[in-house]
Amino acid sequence: MAVIAGYNGKVDWGTVISDANYNVVSWSLDYTTDTVDTTDFTSTGWKAFTATLKTWAGSVDTFVDASNPLTIADVGTSATIELYLSDALYYHGSAICTGIHPSVGVEGVETQTIDFQGTGALTLT
Repeated sequence: MAVIAGYNGKVDWGTVISDANYNVVSWSLDYTTDTVDTTDFTSTGWKAFTATLKTWAGSVDTFVDASNPLTIADVGTSATIELYLSDALYYHGSAICTGIHPSVGVEGVETQTIDFQGTGALTLT
């Protein structure tokens, strides 16, 4: 399993969540593949596996503009995801919002974590 962390993200659930308007604090991305056991009768004691379907999911941590937060209605909706490793290198794909986790600390700063699940290919541009 690969876990990637970056400095800039852009997610569009009606409102673009990006450094420009939500101050992305961090993002993380997991991309994995399923495997199936393909061990046959000639095995010498070791199992054999074959890679099958790929999947990806992740989250974006942001500061929140209280006048324009994501809402309960945004959970379950689709978005375009762009997660940047550098100005020219980023991950791109479509995803479903699977959860929004707002919080406010003692200092009064509003943050939210947005979870997503990929719905197709993930590309590195």
